[in-house]
Amino acid sequence: MAPTIAIVGAGFMGSAHAANYASLSERVRVKTVCGRSPERAARVAETVGAVSDADLDAVLADPEIDAVDICVPTPAHRDVAERAFAAGKHVFLEKPLALTIEDAEAIVAAAERSGTIFMVGLVLRFWPEYVALAQLVERGELGRPKAVFAQRLSPPADWADWLGDREQSGGTAVDLMIHDFDQMNALLGTPRSVFASEPEPGHVHAVVEYDGGSGIAEGSMAMPRSYPFSSDIRVLGEDGVAEYAFSAAPVEGEGNIGASSSARGLRVYPVDGELRVEPVESADPWGPEVEEFVSCLEAGRQPEQGTGEQALLALKVSLAANRSLESGRPEQI
Repeated sequence: MAPTIAIVGAGFMGSAHAANYASLSERVRVKTVCGRSPERAARVAETVGAVSDADLDAVLADPEIDAVDICVPTPAHRDVAERAFAAGKHVFLEKPLALTIEDAEAIVAAAERSGTIFMVGLVLRFWPEYVALAQLVERGELGRPKAVFAQRLSPPADWADWLGDREQSGGTAVDLMIHDFDQMNALLGTPRSVFASEPEPGHVHAVVEYDGGSGIAEGSMAMPRSYPFSSDIRVLGEDGVAEYAFSAAPVEGEGNIGASSSARGLRVYPVDGELRVEPVESADPWGPEVEEFVSCLEAGRQPEQGTGEQALLALKVSLAANRSLESGRPEQI
């Protein structure tokens, strides 16, 4: 029998996840969409043939619900996740894991105690070019990675009031750059320290030191409205370089990724050899991670990508970057 899902949170991310569950057709059923706004919840529910319900306790008590997809604002992550685990539900939780290490560790511990499946929305681990990059590094084709540059530039995230409030979102380093810090961790290993600066409010530069390598990240939620959402990752290894750049048009309404005409594929520059492009299949940004969560539910297994531990480590880098912004000096992780 196909797993049955409840989506908690009917904003931009809840809507994006719903669309990707719908694309999986018979493999999964979204039964309920739970949100504070009855109108928004009903609108999202209609897209997947689900019902809407504002009563989270009732949703979690429903024996037909196997798993909960949590897309609520970050300050509510711990409360909703712990209640879902206590109800015996599998959980997909949008990033970031939480706003404090205490809350993040409590979520991971609750997941372990429950014995249920737990996955965090570290979406770049499922984005086709980033998957190709990870496979390239795993095969040893770049040699040992030594330096990573990552960039993520966006106009302000003003489609939800809480996103513009650093106290509720964690600011650029937590809500946006956590994706790139997670990639650096995956490529370079254990992070040791971060030195961050903020030349313009919402525009952050961060240098992350690792054993045997370093990463530089630039993240912005302060670009002009006319500026396209842009991201880039470049990895310098002992035997070559790989790079992927992406941009998308400004979007009307919610979200920050509009239509894109960027060339697909990972560009690889070997020390000995010609430039080649690793081809990839185009995908909705959230499609592969939603499908992986459903696959985990079908197989009764924990994910290998988007784990609580990976999300916790990325959050530690983000929070150290915020501490560095306040102190003006490198901060240990």
